[in-house]
Amino acid sequence: MSIVTRYLAGRYLLVFSMAMAAACALFLIIDVFDRLGQILPFGPSWSRVVVYFLFKLPKIMFDVYPAASLLAALISIGILSRHREILALRACGLSTLRLAVPIVAVAALTSIFALLWNETLVPVAAARSRWLWDVELKQKAYRGVFDAASLWFQSKDGFVHIAQYDAAQRIIRGLTLYESDPSFTLQRIVEIDEMRWNERGWLAGSGVVKDLLAPGGVEVRPLATGEFHLSEDPDNLTARKRRSEEFSFRQLRDQIALLESKGLGADQFLVDLHHKLAWPFSGLVVALLGVPLALRNGARAGIAANVGAGLAVGFAYWVLTGLALSAGRTGGMSPVVAAWTANVSFSVLAAFLYAGSD
Repeated sequence: MSIVTRYLAGRYLLVFSMAMAAACALFLIIDVFDRLGQILPFGPSWSRVVVYFLFKLPKIMFDVYPAASLLAALISIGILSRHREILALRACGLSTLRLAVPIVAVAALTSIFALLWNETLVPVAAARSRWLWDVELKQKAYRGVFDAASLWFQSKDGFVHIAQYDAAQRIIRGLTLYESDPSFTLQRIVEIDEMRWNERGWLAGSGVVKDLLAPGGVEVRPLATGEFHLSEDPDNLTARKRRSEEFSFRQLRDQIALLESKGLGADQFLVDLHHKLAWPFSGLVVALLGVPLALRNGARAGIAANVGAGLAVGFAYWVLTGLALSAGRTGGMSPVVAAWTANVSFSVLAAFLYAGSD
């Protein structure tokens, strides 16, 4: 490894570390002030509050990592340009691509690390932080949690199983109630194919009731209108829905396979699955774009101009990512295309900048 390579990579890593620390601190401060007002009325232990935010930190770090990567590329090149070091390196015959190689190589390694980070630590920490928020800080009773395919929870009538809940359309598919007496002896089973929410509550479709008779008999009859009432509203169901970040890639893939085996749609989870692969490499893509962008600004533009360019590029990247993911989740775009649109688009833009740089 040459001296120039080590020097450029070291500069990038130094600024990247500082940008990560600043971004995480900013997000934590905002989150603390946003959430403290919601939990202070419950009188939580401050030690549990600290633990909650510590468990949120891995997901925050994963979310801000692309922004830190972009700013590190822009600021490190900006500092070198300001001190005329880029001018000296160019005088030695180094092209834009050669200057970019050390930075892009480090960004590629951090992208791989981010992928492993999101696969191992983030799902565990995200699930734990959510449990701390609901149960220990807001003092809610733990009544069950979604996976991607189903939900079990306890209601006043018994135990409820939902095969799938579509939060966007507010549709429950495959609800089963296991009703028991105070001694937990099973009394009857209610099976409903589909329930839809309107402003007055849940409207049940066709269903059957299985009354368990002694000794060992079962009477099956159609579900009568108004016989079953579900007290949980859509917001309560959505609040317990397990989010994609709480799954590893393998776990989410297994959940999708389970949904598809039941004939249920899984487009939303397919988008999230591919996004789990695409997002870690966003740091590499924006670093690849940041180097020629900073070199084009030159020494006269200064660090402030590079930071401004970074904010503009970052905003455009996040807007494009959000639009593509929304289109994928609503069926307007294939899951793979939706997840990778921003990365591919900005990679093409970076290629044009490199092509016109020398």
